[in-house]
Amino acid sequence: MRKKGTMNVDQVQELIASGGLLTESGLERHRQAWRESGGTDEQGDEFIRSLAAQQILTDFQAAALLAGIPGPYMLGPYRVQSYVAAGRLGNVYRAVHAEFDQPVSLKVFPASLGQNPERVARLGREARVGVLVDNLHVIKTFQVGKVGDVTFIAMEELNGETLQKRLDREGALPIEDACQLIAQAATGLEYLHSQEIIHRDICPANLWITAYGMVKIMEFGAALDALAFLDSLTEETPAEQVQHADPVGTYAYMSAVQARDPNQADVSTDLYSLGCTLYHALAGQVPFPDADPVRQMLRHATETPRPLKLFNPDVPDELQAIVSRLMAKPSEPRFESAAEVSEALAAIHAPEPHSNVPLFKQDFMTWVSTGAELKEDPVEEYEPEFQNFVDWVADQSLPRV
Repeated sequence: MRKKGTMNVDQVQELIASGGLLTESGLERHRQAWRESGGTDEQGDEFIRSLAAQQILTDFQAAALLAGIPGPYMLGPYRVQSYVAAGRLGNVYRAVHAEFDQPVSLKVFPASLGQNPERVARLGREARVGVLVDNLHVIKTFQVGKVGDVTFIAMEELNGETLQKRLDREGALPIEDACQLIAQAATGLEYLHSQEIIHRDICPANLWITAYGMVKIMEFGAALDALAFLDSLTEETPAEQVQHADPVGTYAYMSAVQARDPNQADVSTDLYSLGCTLYHALAGQVPFPDADPVRQMLRHATETPRPLKLFNPDVPDELQAIVSRLMAKPSEPRFESAAEVSEALAAIHAPEPHSNVPLFKQDFMTWVSTGAELKEDPVEEYEPEFQNFVDWVADQSLPRV
């Protein structure tokens, strides 16, 4: 990686040309305009920033060039276009499949991931669940790939924001919005449960609201495939291995049952987390605010959250009853399924139909399905043609433009 401020415009021009980011004539035209505006040939970095400011280069391309990295910015079969966000385990980028021109989101994991077996296991679970699911309210995964030591997941393009981000910005949501968003999440949960998949981490940060208003469940690193778990147990499995495990999920939304033993998570624990999420959406805060996770778990086990009318007097009794039933203790009446939750919320506010839902390109989906059928190993490996770029997109410490 080069030191900052050491490139001149000739070197920048060479990087841009080698990556095919601009035509030769276009590059010369922009360089001439740079000189006419008072720029000098020694100000390579400023020339890059000027091109980005004029939207001739994307911010992502400018950041890569400032790091001394030429295009074409390929990661396996995908051309990376822009940086989106840092996820829990890796960076998220917007990209496009070079052959089929299908927009995707890429989650790119650092090479150091392989040194942490638990993180690798979580990645494997996320990839397995995401590839298998096929529901509008669950994020679709297309491919798991590896370039050198760097692993990536290609999934449907994420335009929008998480429910957490919206709550951070707006606080409590209008009652109609909260009902409609959580009803959609319940529909996605019902599908996952029908596939015998327990999510184990339903919370606002894991519910994505698309630009067209559809909720999609994401982040399957904590998911429990019930059949796979049962198949992994034998008569010789020590009891303590089954009954004691590291906490899985997010404390503010986690049932006491799941906190005690993540392997006992089931439909009811996912619904409890959904109830905590609905409570947060209506109240503007989590059910049991507490900086101490142990004390917070104890409150989940022993306390009842404050009535929603204390935060919003307009919350109808029927909606309070839904939240209370979702967050009921094991001995109290509960919802039997996520479908019941969707129906109950729809009775308060009917869901709105979604239009302009983007479809995936048929030739791309044929490529995805054919690859999944033919490969025994779900991870497709690619040679790193541009190793410095691969290392750069996987580095979570790098600043972005």
